[in-house]
Parts: sequence; structure tokens; C-alpha cells
Amino acid sequence: MKLFVFVCALLTLVGCNTKEQLRSTLMQNPDILVDVMKRHRGKFVGIMNSPDQARPMDVASLEEQFRNPKKPEIDTKRPIKGKIQAPVTIVGYSDFQCPFCSRGERSVDEVRKKYPTQVKYLFKHFPLKFHALAMPAAKAYEAVALQSKEKALKYQEELFNNQAALNQEKEAYLEKAAAKVGADVARMKKDMESERVAKQIEKDIEEGRQMGVRGTPAFLVNGVFISGARPPKDFEDIIERWLKEGKRAVSSTK
Repeated sequence: MKLFVFVCALLTLVGCNTKEQLRSTLMQNPDILVDVMKRHRGKFVGIMNSPDQARPMDVASLEEQFRNPKKPEIDTKRPIKGKIQAPVTIVGYSDFQCPFCSRGERSVDEVRKKYPTQVKYLFKHFPLKFHALAMPAAKAYEAVALQSKEKALKYQEELFNNQAALNQEKEAYLEKAAAKVGADVARMKKDMESERVAKQIEKDIEEGRQMGVRGTPAFLVNGVFISGARPPKDFEDIIERWLKEGKRAVSSTK
């Protein structure tokens, strides 16, 4: 039982890009777990007893990032949650089929509720190749965004809140969800194949790689990198520091 709990704990520490690799490795080589538990008995006990199993933030890395934050493009013509003038911008690189991304979205939503006028959120795409529906979902989102930014934001929530339906119904659910938020489904299907939509997604992926994204979800809080589905407090600690220093996002704004 303890071994099972430990495996679960390990899997909570990684994003979608590494979770399947880790699971496969551990299942094929169970002796790795035994060796790790023997070598790091104290850490194992700590994980079992801790209510928060997330990895601690790297303080040294955070300090360096506050001095030299990353600079993603902030295109205000794209769908954005929150006030455009908000001093803190969260940029998320995400995958609609990634369960960790759904958790990350919930953390961001909680943060935005706490800072309704101070934080805005810009969603960007980083669909992973082993998620067959991630790219179609990204295309569908961008196609809906061409019709209405408001409908796109509702569509985003619809997909993340109903990943089980997406996995079960596949492309049919993309159409069902679009109809639910009031989008023109026929137009969406046509625009999904457009060069404009493809280029936007490719641009997001390339920027994500340049920012250091290797798995999903990943976030930038005024340029400070957060990897994985972190709890709201991790975002809040960074936000509070930015607000205290009175600095806005260091980014390329359109």
C-alpha cells in the first residue's frame, strides 16, 4: 500500500510530458522504487506525511527570474481573462487533453478571483503529441476565437471541465461544446483547417519552447516560470512580490 501511495506521490510531481514516461519506467523497473525509498527514507516519510505533495519552488531560480524575467508576447487581441490593464499577467502554455492542465486552470481561476483587478490570464497552446485530441482541440479553440473572444473563453472552460467527455466522444465533443457556447459549428470546422489557425498554434508552441516549456502545464507570472499544476499559493507568492515592487509584465505587447 505504501508503495502504491509513493508512486502516486511521484506522479503528482510531474506534468503531462513526463508522467507517462515515469509510469512506464517504474512499472518496468520496480526495483528503482525500492532503491529510491532506501536511499531517501526521510524524504519518503515527508511526502507521506505532508498535506501538500507539490515540489518546493527553487528559491535561487526564482530570484534570478525576478531579476531577469522571461518576455512572452502579450497580444491583447487574443482572448484574455481579466482586465487588460491588470499589472500582473499570467501566460499559460497548456494542452486541452492534459489532466494536469485542468488542475492548473483551476489554480489560475482561484488566483484571479483573489486578484480580480490585478491579474489577467492569457492562454496559449502547447499540445503534446501523445494526446491525439490536443491539436484538434487547440484548432477548435482558435477557430471559435475568430468568432468571439467571449465564446472562446467559455469554450476553454467547457473543454477543461469536461475532459472525460472529450476523451470519450472525441471530435464530436468539440462540436457539441462549441454549440453549447453559442459558436457557429460549421464555421468553426472550416476555420480549424485555416492557415491562420495553424500559424497561431505553431507560434505558441515555438514561443513555449523558447520560454523553457518541456511539459504541460507551464505558466509565466510576469515572466517568472512556474512548471506543473501548482497550488494557488505558489502563484500568489509571486504575484504579491510583483505588486509590492510595483512592476508590470516585462513582455512584448501587441
